[in-house]
Amino acid sequence: MRHIITFSFCLVLIQSLSAEPELKGSPSELAAYLGSLPKTVGVTGESELKVQADRAIIGLRVTTENKSLQEALRANQEVRSKILNSLKDHDIGADRIQASKFSSTPKYGMFGDKARSYRVENIIKITVIDEKQFQAAARLVDALPEVQYLGIDFEHSDKEALKKKAIAQALDHAIERTKLYEERLKVRLVPKSFSETAAVSQGAPPAMPRIESTVFPARPKAPTPIPGATRDYAPAAMEEGVSLFGELFFMARVVVDYAVESK
Repeated sequence: MRHIITFSFCLVLIQSLSAEPELKGSPSELAAYLGSLPKTVGVTGESELKVQADRAIIGLRVTTENKSLQEALRANQEVRSKILNSLKDHDIGADRIQASKFSSTPKYGMFGDKARSYRVENIIKITVIDEKQFQAAARLVDALPEVQYLGIDFEHSDKEALKKKAIAQALDHAIERTKLYEERLKVRLVPKSFSETAAVSQGAPPAMPRIESTVFPARPKAPTPIPGATRDYAPAAMEEGVSLFGELFFMARVVVDYAVESK
């Protein structure tokens, strides 16, 4: 049995070795063959755009609790109605207020299967376009005890156009470098393929994703403090014309693969 196993192993080893490509010929023939193989090179272009955000999305949580689930839901609805009415007075329409579905959590005592109370939560996202609307939304946190602040995301209304502009600038950078290589190295670069990535972040330039990736998830971040929430800073910022909205960074990277040919 041992001889049969050894013989089988030898057959498998011989087959695997025979499957490997084998190059034969004189040194000059091998050099000519290797010289005929296509030569490729990748040229990378990058760009970064910094713009001022023109809108902010404020996240608020409305939390109510009651022994009765129906009363907890009704109280939550009343608070949301107060929020809508208050924002309407500051020209923030219902189309810029997005509310999530209710979530309810029963609270049980140490003994017994019946819930002692019910906690109802609802997430509201408010889109504001200037400092006055920003302050109106921020004041809700102090005015209503059922309202908690979650965080702020800054956006630009022309986000897609800015991403395209960043990619175009990155491509221009790659083309500029390509012309430099052709001029200095006396070669001709023929484009074969390309790939691109883009990223957006607020407050600081983003770390670029790997070049193979074409999906750009938002980076997780801690809740942003409410700009201008203090009474001293907000009027001063508005008088000096300083925007309370943050900065956005649009970055792009393009890699173009070229075939290298002699001129």
